[in-house]
Amino acid sequence: MTIAREHVHCCRRVADFASAEAVDHYPPDRGLTSAHVDLALAVDLATRTCVGAVTHTVQAQRAGARSIRLDAVGFADVSVEGAGLRWSYDGEVIAVAWTEPFAAGESRAVAVRYRVVEPASGLLFAGPSEISPAAPWLAATDNETERARHWFPCVDHPSVRPTLSFHLRAAAGFTCLANGALVGADSHEDGTVTTHWRLDQGCPSYLTCFVIGELVRCDDGEVDGAPIAYFAPRPFTAEDLRRSFGRTAAMLRWMIDRLGVPFPFPKYFQFAAPGIGGAMENISLVSWDDMFVLDEALAQEWGRLVDQINAHEMAHSYFGDLVVIRDFADAWLKESWATYMEACWIEHAYGAEEYAYEIYECAQRYLHEADERYLRPIVTRRFDSSWQLFDAHLYPGGAVRLHMLRRLLGDEVFWPAVRDYLLAHSGGLADTDDLRKAFEARSGRSLARFFDEWLRSPGYPKLKASFSYDPGRGEGCFELEQTQADPKAGIPCFELDVEVAWTIGGVESRQVVALRGAKRSFTAAMKGDPEAVRIDPEQKLLCALEFNPGEPRLRAQLRGGDVIGRIVAGKTLAKTGTRANVEAIAAAWATEPFWGVRVEWARALADSGALAAGPAMAEMVARERDPLVLEPLLRAAGSLREPAVVAAIEARLAAGLPYRASQAAYEAMGALRERLPAAGLARLIEASAREGFGGIVAAGALRGLAASRAPEAAAILTARTRTLQEGGTLGDRARPAAALALGQLARVLERREREAAIERLCALLRDPAPRVREAAVQGLSAAGAVEAAEAIEAYAAGLAAQYRVGARRVASSLRQAAAGARFGAGEAQLTALQEKVRRLEDELGRLRDRVDAQEGRER
Repeated sequence: MTIAREHVHCCRRVADFASAEAVDHYPPDRGLTSAHVDLALAVDLATRTCVGAVTHTVQAQRAGARSIRLDAVGFADVSVEGAGLRWSYDGEVIAVAWTEPFAAGESRAVAVRYRVVEPASGLLFAGPSEISPAAPWLAATDNETERARHWFPCVDHPSVRPTLSFHLRAAAGFTCLANGALVGADSHEDGTVTTHWRLDQGCPSYLTCFVIGELVRCDDGEVDGAPIAYFAPRPFTAEDLRRSFGRTAAMLRWMIDRLGVPFPFPKYFQFAAPGIGGAMENISLVSWDDMFVLDEALAQEWGRLVDQINAHEMAHSYFGDLVVIRDFADAWLKESWATYMEACWIEHAYGAEEYAYEIYECAQRYLHEADERYLRPIVTRRFDSSWQLFDAHLYPGGAVRLHMLRRLLGDEVFWPAVRDYLLAHSGGLADTDDLRKAFEARSGRSLARFFDEWLRSPGYPKLKASFSYDPGRGEGCFELEQTQADPKAGIPCFELDVEVAWTIGGVESRQVVALRGAKRSFTAAMKGDPEAVRIDPEQKLLCALEFNPGEPRLRAQLRGGDVIGRIVAGKTLAKTGTRANVEAIAAAWATEPFWGVRVEWARALADSGALAAGPAMAEMVARERDPLVLEPLLRAAGSLREPAVVAAIEARLAAGLPYRASQAAYEAMGALRERLPAAGLARLIEASAREGFGGIVAAGALRGLAASRAPEAAAILTARTRTLQEGGTLGDRARPAAALALGQLARVLERREREAAIERLCALLRDPAPRVREAAVQGLSAAGAVEAAEAIEAYAAGLAAQYRVGARRVASSLRQAAAGARFGAGEAQLTALQEKVRRLEDELGRLRDRVDAQEGRER
């Protein structure tokens, strides 16, 4: 259970989400709006250039309007054409003003001609080079949240959703895809082809998408007339694509039935490409990072994850695409919904137990961020960058709140209200109050307090509970207390209906206790001392619960009842650290049928630090065979840093493990440090030199080398950061892990070796691979490299604005750490600064990996 932290710490974390300079953000004025965008783009993959002629049909929402601002960052050769207008361009915005005002509803055209060469963001290019000779020819867009402005002039905000037409001109032989339906293609004498696509539904800039390249295609039928197909560059095959995305049609049929709304777009295509960094719900053309294209081995471990992401992006076809958010403050209306629909797909495909565990995991991911990083309202206008909003509050945190609403209202109200909401705002915009009103209209309830407490206020309930039985009175007494309330931080005392349950003679009884203040006692007549006592057994509340009903009850709960009850019993018993309780968990493990329970028990035993946990976990490592359990089990077991446990892990590695489990195994080996045998170190070094499929196993070996602190580790990791052209052995899939590992190791190196490592990481800020550059920032942060702050600032200057924020925060924190050391800051202050750097390093990693994400999860 999560232990309530001091309120003053909560106050500090609330402030940490946004800087002191952050302001409230609002949608732009739409006196003139873009009603249609015609994109004529000549894309040269060899020179990484896009030459555009983009025409906006501008329509007046009110009489008298005469100006519009188009976001356009870093364009060259800009010219603007249109009748009766003036324009200017400052490198970031094209300001257009007409001499004569518009009449209400009047439309006029403005055309922008320009050129971009390998823009800083938004449009990704790939192709063969000396560094990556086997790289595929590819150009693909990736815009969320505000990066479309780097490749086409637009009002780069979700509240503006024009219809689209594309005319993509590229070399013959390339596949050209875009939003909407294919119109046709024209061949030209110069060996190029122009492919035409049209989307008749409104599409905001961040969902505007095209991909051009040498792509393998896999057709997979259609659903209600919408064709389904998957694409990826070689060396992936149609079989790989079908293995990865082949459940799409079944998911789409289920989603249409579940929501009661027809699929709204002309096709459902998906493509995978290097550098996407997650998955993205572009209207009718979903993009994936190609790390999610599965071979047979990775499918064992990640097949379920890819299905979840598939369901997530598909849900966006409704939540985010059909109904677009009015402003970034309402981003939960798309991301929380998409994450929740993942859980609903799991419920449909795998059953109630799997759904309960998914909700439990969502809650734990949110609570971890809320306790370890910051608290913020789910709906907030105050941020430094809209990209900051895409965190564990937005994805799993919002999803659990939707689960709470469903449990509060019941399926007979919840799903019809969802359908009402989608149909009412189809093709338009919606905000949080629109969803609230749909639920209120169907239920007859007032939900204003729920939305204020759970969505517009920071924090969540922290409950302390106790139970006692009085045999003389034949009564059981529950004591409930909320401990989180902090008016100064805006954290409320929630209005809660807490369900309590007790079991006597195998018969369960339940009662709802209305908790309207900080404390409440509840007494119930009971015919005997209950063998089981539960608080919120169906997870109807998002809360951190501190409750121990007694060890005998918990031991019985290990083997009986539902999945969540067994998880909670194991975690509570593990916290005691006693041999008897650890052995009880280990004995129950042997017959526990549900994979998620075994995962959570393994994590709990590792966290307990109990002496008896090592032998128990060594036995678990030897026995476990489920690919869904192996990776988290090995990570948990490896964190104990016990030779007997690592020996069991090495034995499994020698017998053969799938990729992710192998990665965890190598990390566990390295964590032994001075106790790592020479043969084990040699094995780490050998594994770190082979990139393998996706660089997955190599990344574990590289992190293991850093953790080992072996004398030769710094030189080896430095060598692993080199490109193939520089004589390195790894490609761009694994080199980012080498850069981060070098930074993690640098923190403990002697002065001369540390200086060399920092110098190498600073050089990697100019590496040709974007992910290596990002990993270098993380590595410098992990190293506490105060001397690198200026280099990080210089690197940040070339980033898209939404990524610049995180890099500059790292530089600022490093400078603060340097100032603190220079002026003799106390140990507590320096520790706080180091913790801030650690959190910023985590933030950079989250920004790069975006899925949560997933949940993320996580987009």
